[in-house]
Amino acid sequence: MNGSVHVCAIIAIEFYTVVLMNSWLIIGVLALYILVLFICAFFGEKHASRLSTRGRMLLFSLTLGVYCSSWTFYGATGAAVREGIIFLPIYLGPLLFVGLGYDIWRRLGRVRQHHAISSIADFVAARYGKSGTLASLVTILAVVAIIPYLALQLRAIALSASVMLQQNPQVASATTNGVLVLTAILAILAMIFGTRQIANTEQHGGLMLAVAFESFVKLFALLCVAFFFIFEAPENIIQISKDVSKSFHEVQHFGVPETFWVQTLLAGLAIICLPRQFHVAVVELRDEKHIRGARRWFAAYLILTIFAIIPIASWALHAAPAYLSIPDVAVLSLPLSYNQEWLTLLAFLGGFSASTGMLLVSSVALSIMLSNDLIMPALWRLGLLSRHDKRLPQVLKFTRRICILAVMLLGFLFFHFFNDIDQLSTFGLLAFSAVAQFSPALIGGLYWRGGSRQGVYAGLVAGFALWTYTLLFPTILRSLPAEYSQFSQQLLMSGPFGINWLRPEALFGFQSFAPLTHGVTWALGLNIILYIWISRIYRPSIAEQIQAESFFYYETKPLPAQHTSADMSYLQHDVARLKVGDLITLAKRITGDGPAVRAFQQFCQINNVVLNENSSANGMWWRFTEQYLAGTIGAASARTLLTTAMVNNGLALGQVANILDQASQWQRFNQNLIMTMIDHMTQGVSVVDENMCLVAWNNQYLKLFDYPKDLVYVGCPISDLIRYNAERGECGPGSVEEHVRKRMHWMKVGSAHEFERIRKDGRVIQMRGNPIEGGGFVTTFADITAFRENEAVLEARVSDRTHQLANALTEQQLAREQADRANMSKSRFIAAASHDLLQPMHAARLFSTALEQSVQSDEDRLTLQQLDRALYGAESMLSALLDIARLEGGSIQPNRQVYPLHDLLHDLELQFKSIAAQRHIQLKVHDVKFWINTDPQWIRRIIQNFVSNALRYTAKGRVVVGVLRSAQRPNHIRIGVWDTGPGIAEEQRIKLFQEFERCGHTSPWGEQGLGLGLAIVQRMTSLLDYPVKVYSEQGKGSCFMIEVPIVAAPKVVATPTQAVPLKTKAYKILCLDNDENILDGMSTLLTKWGYQVFKATEPEQALQLIQQENIQVWLVDQHLNQGKIGLDFILAQRQENVPVALITADSDPELPQRLKELNIVLLNKPLKPASLRAWLSGLKISK
Repeated sequence: MNGSVHVCAIIAIEFYTVVLMNSWLIIGVLALYILVLFICAFFGEKHASRLSTRGRMLLFSLTLGVYCSSWTFYGATGAAVREGIIFLPIYLGPLLFVGLGYDIWRRLGRVRQHHAISSIADFVAARYGKSGTLASLVTILAVVAIIPYLALQLRAIALSASVMLQQNPQVASATTNGVLVLTAILAILAMIFGTRQIANTEQHGGLMLAVAFESFVKLFALLCVAFFFIFEAPENIIQISKDVSKSFHEVQHFGVPETFWVQTLLAGLAIICLPRQFHVAVVELRDEKHIRGARRWFAAYLILTIFAIIPIASWALHAAPAYLSIPDVAVLSLPLSYNQEWLTLLAFLGGFSASTGMLLVSSVALSIMLSNDLIMPALWRLGLLSRHDKRLPQVLKFTRRICILAVMLLGFLFFHFFNDIDQLSTFGLLAFSAVAQFSPALIGGLYWRGGSRQGVYAGLVAGFALWTYTLLFPTILRSLPAEYSQFSQQLLMSGPFGINWLRPEALFGFQSFAPLTHGVTWALGLNIILYIWISRIYRPSIAEQIQAESFFYYETKPLPAQHTSADMSYLQHDVARLKVGDLITLAKRITGDGPAVRAFQQFCQINNVVLNENSSANGMWWRFTEQYLAGTIGAASARTLLTTAMVNNGLALGQVANILDQASQWQRFNQNLIMTMIDHMTQGVSVVDENMCLVAWNNQYLKLFDYPKDLVYVGCPISDLIRYNAERGECGPGSVEEHVRKRMHWMKVGSAHEFERIRKDGRVIQMRGNPIEGGGFVTTFADITAFRENEAVLEARVSDRTHQLANALTEQQLAREQADRANMSKSRFIAAASHDLLQPMHAARLFSTALEQSVQSDEDRLTLQQLDRALYGAESMLSALLDIARLEGGSIQPNRQVYPLHDLLHDLELQFKSIAAQRHIQLKVHDVKFWINTDPQWIRRIIQNFVSNALRYTAKGRVVVGVLRSAQRPNHIRIGVWDTGPGIAEEQRIKLFQEFERCGHTSPWGEQGLGLGLAIVQRMTSLLDYPVKVYSEQGKGSCFMIEVPIVAAPKVVATPTQAVPLKTKAYKILCLDNDENILDGMSTLLTKWGYQVFKATEPEQALQLIQQENIQVWLVDQHLNQGKIGLDFILAQRQENVPVALITADSDPELPQRLKELNIVLLNKPLKPASLRAWLSGLKISK
């Protein structure tokens, strides 16, 4: 025993020395092999398309061998050693699909050829309404499922390298670095040949030739190792026979393993659901005939692989532990145990080919999905790239290469952080079960028209969620470090939070299944159920149905064979040349033969063209057919059918016929429904065709006229029925033939008519006839006897009611006249009050101002100032109350005119800057050049109120008057006044525009407002239609703002006038007023100011003073004695270059503008002495 161990140790040491010495040989062989792959790819890019039909078919069959990855190359042997027959499902599934799933494969190929499908995500999205969101979901799920599978391939390469180099710590680190370098090389290979050409077919001849070469290498390596063991010694054959027989007897006694059929199902579905398999089996398919050949050759490939696995597994079952530490690498260990260095290198290259082939195709397939369905749509949605950008091909190619690099890097990182081979082997089966969730959408989309996008969403999300919980989650828990093993075990055995029925591997108490069977049953089963159930609840939309129909059209139509570019252009040209007859046939399927032919004939008559069914259909015929069909199936469906079907962009003519047949069924159903409705109408209906023959009627028509049974039939001449009615006296007095002739004439001419006929029995029949487009006539007959009787009763009632209303209107007119007289009386009262009430106030203020300038003591001056403020307050209140009364009574209306906003803002700045300066408040007016359509006096009054309030309540800071453009309403501006006052509480803003409301604030300057200013503003802005906005924050200030429309500036050329100041300030002033008190007050005040005053109470007296004295300024009151008007006196007697001011308390809205045009100053009563003095001080006269 010791001797045999010693011999084994010597052999191992010798072998280790040989292998270690030849490590550079391994590196050289790998470099040479990768170089051969590059040469194959380059050759395939140039010459793959030139291969013969048999050669292309063989190439396609070998590319399918990419299915046999390192999991099937290494893992199958390990599975056979550990569990016997369990290695078969991974090969049995594809064999069953090849044998039974030919129709699925054939349909997928035909649909891909027609729709230029580039990936499995593209297929699912195209089938279910071209949903970009659905394609993104499939892409994300595919990446999640495949990345661990990629890591498994890298791990297999690292493991085989470590076995070849008899791993030690230094070799292990070198292996990891080597895998990284190898990943980079494979990424470069994939980037060069997987993105060399960006086309809608996404076929890569060079890359596929390299993959086919790798498929041959791995099968050849497996067969060489298997045959070496079989023929190495005669007893080996006996050993293999015994092992096979033993496994067969175990199956007979114990049955197949529990997960056998589940793994078989997953392996079968993987042929079309794995992204790499979908790419090579569907996307790279160029001719339908290749499927038939591939079924034989790929089946042979799988059978040979199974045959090669059995001898190697038999050796592994009996190998000594010194030669086989891990059953998965038996393919390498077998030639190593016999010191067959070159056979070992060949086996290593076979495993390397199995891994790299899968890595290359998977990275390319995933990069296509990521770029087409995630990255490029995101760039378009974010506006970073236009669909018509010239750089689009370069950007797409660059994106594909970045995606390949990212996929490879993710696979390497997963390999680096999860480096346990047992963990990674389980991820292979997890990947199969994950991508199997695509199968309901794929297969259902090929065979079931009722599948909808919502059903696919529900099935995929639910299926992947359950896959994550029942399969991925337990695998991750078992992969956690040892310190978490107790937590993982408790979670798996007791469920989350101790909820037993939520155990991941026994969901809802189903614990009799193996974990894999349990997870696949829940995930895939719920996926299928939700796909069917939700699709039945949310039926496919019209767009989905039309798109889906193109998938079912290929049930019978073969896939086109490959053509040269010249052939293809000829085919497209031939298909595009559709005939007018094709369009007529299309229309007939929707509307029927007769209507369609008549519509096309009428179109020819209108456009003066000849109907030739063999002529090519140009744009005119296309537009007419679309418009004609839109009336039946809708504009969207008509456009989709024509553009998609006829221009070789989607549906073909036979497929359109299928859709039109369905539409015709709906149309027939609708026609039956309409006829049923017509039969139940209370009106009689008859329809006559263009030949004046009866073609349709309802039961009520027969009941109204009581025709004999054999008289009415389809095609019956309508003249016979008219004659029958005329003979019975139904058409009134006159000749029977004349009645027939007249009514036939109306129908043939196509003139609409309506009349009533009173029958012998007293019934009233209403007849309405209307022509039908294209010829024919439809007539309705209604028995309106009851309606006419009710109408007579109603007319009597209406007559009575009209009489009552006339009396009421007379009374209302009298009341309105009385109200108008009351309003006129009110207006006259207001006009009188505005003059008579303000006259005493006007005189009092003049006297108080004059007296204030004559007193010497401060105490008396203070008393007079208080008196002046009291008078001012009384005047302001009276003016405000009168204004409110005028506004509410409607006695004044805004006088809109084009007005420069600059004038308003400039005047406001001049008016208030002195007050602001006295109070040390910064007044800032932002001038603008807008013109507005408004009442100048009203807008001035509104903004003055805002500014005076701001100055009244602002203790310090600033007041800003500015203009903003309105964001909501174009051609509008907002004029606002901002202050830094105390602000207004929110509860006070509601009462802000009420009379006598001051919002609880007191002025820091001792001023007390009346509480009427904002009430007047509110009424003025309502009449002007200027919305008022108030913004305020306590402690920070307020903003009052109105929104005003702007207009274009008028084109007025102003003639400048030269003006010079009066030679002396102490000039002579004429005061004309009918009130002696006012004249005395004015004289006292002006005399105090140093002016010489001449008083007059009558116009004649004033004229005499003008003639005697050199009067330089006139102050004239508007209302004089005996109804005389001051303005009339001014216009009659005014001298050139004499300044004139008109003093009045009137509120005539037209007066200010008229005075402005006449260059007369308006001074409102009660007159403010300060305003009068400011005007006199700045007087200028023209030369």
